[in-house]
Amino acid sequence: MTTTSFILPHLFEALSNEIRIDRVDWIIVTKYAESWKLSVADALLDLNYVDESSLARCLARSHNLPYIPSHQLKYDFSEVSLENFDDLMSVGAAPLSEYRLAICNPYDDHRGYLDNKFCEREMIVTERSAIIDALRKHGLHEWLEDEDKIQDSKLPLK
Repeated sequence: MTTTSFILPHLFEALSNEIRIDRVDWIIVTKYAESWKLSVADALLDLNYVDESSLARCLARSHNLPYIPSHQLKYDFSEVSLENFDDLMSVGAAPLSEYRLAICNPYDDHRGYLDNKFCEREMIVTERSAIIDALRKHGLHEWLEDEDKIQDSKLPLK
């Protein structure tokens, strides 16, 4: 039997406790992720090994970060510029009240993409779909406000 390095041992340990994943399944997931150039987290979801909430709990546990269910979060986009918004979309993160940042995958290098004002926040892990939904709603809200401003500027002066 050959020995190979074990990919993401802390995540594997958390998942084996949460959903009872075994080494054979882990090899399938990691090979799938490698073949399709995905994160292991995305591969776990794609292959239906785990639901989003369980994955978020395991990712948080493997990084010693807090997990907060998405329904308990209060998003705060007050400090987000258009450039920051694009960066947040790229990494799957959203600003929260109380100077925190919701992330969906702690393995992503957030420092490489996000402005210091977001990297310095306390990071918490939550479900990816909730973060994407919050970002989409904020983006739509901003777009509608911009459209209103454009329409207001086209109104004839009396």
